Amino acid sequence: MRAVVVSHHYADPANRGKLRVLAGLGATVAVAVPDRWVLPGGGVRVTAYGDDAGVRVVPIPVRGSAGEPPRLTWNTKALKRLLTDFRPDLVQVEEEPWTAGAAAASRTAKRLKIPLVIATRDGVPRALSLGERLRRDRVLGRARGILGGSQLATALATRKRNGIPHEVVPQLGITPLPLVPRVPHGTFAIGFVGRLVPERGLDLLFRACVNLVGNWTISVVGTGPSQEELEGLAERLGIAARITWHGGLTRSAVDQVWPLLDCAVFPSRTTPRWVETVGRAALEAMAHGVAVVSSDSGVLPELIGDTGRIVAEENVTALAETLYDLYADPGECQRLGAAGRRRVLEQFADDAVGRKTLDFWTRLSAATI
Repeated sequence: MRAVVVSHHYADPANRGKLRVLAGLGATVAVAVPDRWVLPGGGVRVTAYGDDAGVRVVPIPVRGSAGEPPRLTWNTKALKRLLTDFRPDLVQVEEEPWTAGAAAASRTAKRLKIPLVIATRDGVPRALSLGERLRRDRVLGRARGILGGSQLATALATRKRNGIPHEVVPQLGITPLPLVPRVPHGTFAIGFVGRLVPERGLDLLFRACVNLVGNWTISVVGTGPSQEELEGLAERLGIAARITWHGGLTRSAVDQVWPLLDCAVFPSRTTPRWVETVGRAALEAMAHGVAVVSSDSGVLPELIGDTGRIVAEENVTALAETLYDLYADPGECQRLGAAGRRRVLEQFADDAVGRKTLDFWTRLSAATI
């Protein structure tokens, strides 16, 4: 199986775990990435040609802001040259179908008569312009198969393509680290990892903790436009002294925070323009054996299953009761953490995602012969 994957996500080598697994399973994989990308801490890095554990990395010239990957315009001549030289059995485009990148890659694949797979994570209808809606429909119309990052995303992408082969497969896998034993610290350590914006619901966590008895703390990892407002709310609620604001951290730095937590809370709230479609931070917490409490926004219940506690969106009372239950029963925290890690290893780790992807490619290729 020879495949070209097109996606801005893989400009960051840390995201290539699935691709390395595919190469290890015997697939011959090339990944087309933007020739420049924004580093997590700021700044722009130029992507170089190379080999990453058997994955051929091919930078494609792009126009537009490197800080807005969905708005990038990919060079179609470079894409055509890659597909012509590599001669893949299929092309998998991991850009949302309304984007210019997806349009360029899918159009090139169609002209070269190469089967196309679209991988999408959008789980809520977007307020798209007429041009973007037409582009999305054309891209999905060219696809031979669709991979949705969740049931929500799969349903949205296939609603106009009844009968098209499809599968629910996460776009990016989790690279689990060895489990670090927790050292008893005498407090109930609650964590929040995410952007500080209203839809992430950190204010709901603060309000839920106001009447939480006992010795507890909250570690907040992330930055965003709501930080000043949230700091003021914590002061007014009288809980500011219990909160540690870590700011934005690198992925490796966040990995050092997880073992310090007893539970991680993701109280996301759905809005007309946003729903939780990825839930990667929740999966990272589970991979580190941290008990997870989340709202029922978007994909979160689908990801967590019965290995965590799910509460209704914006139900502060239910969230407070759930946190107290876990505070009062450390053994349940440990049980949920262990169950969550098993779930990630079985369904969301790089190895699992790579195998599911290759299985879909194989079945799709057999069906199109």
